[in-house]
Amino acid sequence: MFLAAGDAAGREKEYKQYNSDGLPLALGIVAYCFSGHAIVPSIYSSMQRPQEFEKMIDLTYGVVLLSCILVAVSGYYMFGDDVEDQITISLEEDSNNAGFLMSGLTWLMILTAMSKFTLTMFPLALGFEEMLSDILTSDLAMELVDSGVKIVLIFLALAVAIFFPSFSFLCSLVGLICTMIVSVIFPALAHLKLFRTSLSVVDKLIDWLLVVGSLVVAVVGTIATLK
Repeated sequence: MFLAAGDAAGREKEYKQYNSDGLPLALGIVAYCFSGHAIVPSIYSSMQRPQEFEKMIDLTYGVVLLSCILVAVSGYYMFGDDVEDQITISLEEDSNNAGFLMSGLTWLMILTAMSKFTLTMFPLALGFEEMLSDILTSDLAMELVDSGVKIVLIFLALAVAIFFPSFSFLCSLVGLICTMIVSVIFPALAHLKLFRTSLSVVDKLIDWLLVVGSLVVAVVGTIATLK
C-alpha cells in the first residue's frame, strides 16, 4: 500500500506503509545502533561514581533509542521511499541551502567520527597489545607495536569504507551477526549461568526467549540480507 504526498517544490513523494522485504535489513541496522558494548568496561573504569553505572546505562540507551527514532521518522517524513542509506546524501540533494548546511553538518560528522573511532578502537587495540606483550620485552618495541597496531586498524577501517560503499548493508550484517551475539545472546546466557539458582521462572523464560529469538533473527536476517 502506498500514500502519495507533495513537497514544497511540487515533487510527489511515495510512502510505503508496509514492506516486509526490508525487514531483515532494518533489524540488523537497529541492532547495530546498540553495538557499543566494547567500550563499556572503559567507561565503567573511568567513572567517578561506578555505583551509578546501571542508571547511566539505562539513561544512555534511552537517549540513543529516542535519537534513532527521531532521525528515522524525520528522514522518512521528509523524503519518503527516496531516502538514501545515509540521510546526509538526501539532505544534500534536496536542500536549497546545501552549501552552508552541509558544511556545518560535515564538520559535525567529522568530530563525531574522530571521538567515536578512538573509543571504539581502543579495546581492540588493547587486546592486540596484550597478546603481543609476552613476546616483546623492551618498552621501545612495545611502543612501536602499539603505534603500528593503531595505524593498521585505521587503514583497515578506511579499506572497509572504500570497498563496502553500501553502508546500510554492512551495518546490517554487523548488527545481525556480531551485535546479536555480543549484546543479546551472550549477556542472556551469562545471566542464566551466573544466577541460575536465584532466578525466578519468569526471569529464566525471558532470558531463553532473548536467546532463541535473537538466534532466529540473526540466522534468518543474515540469510535474507545476503540474498
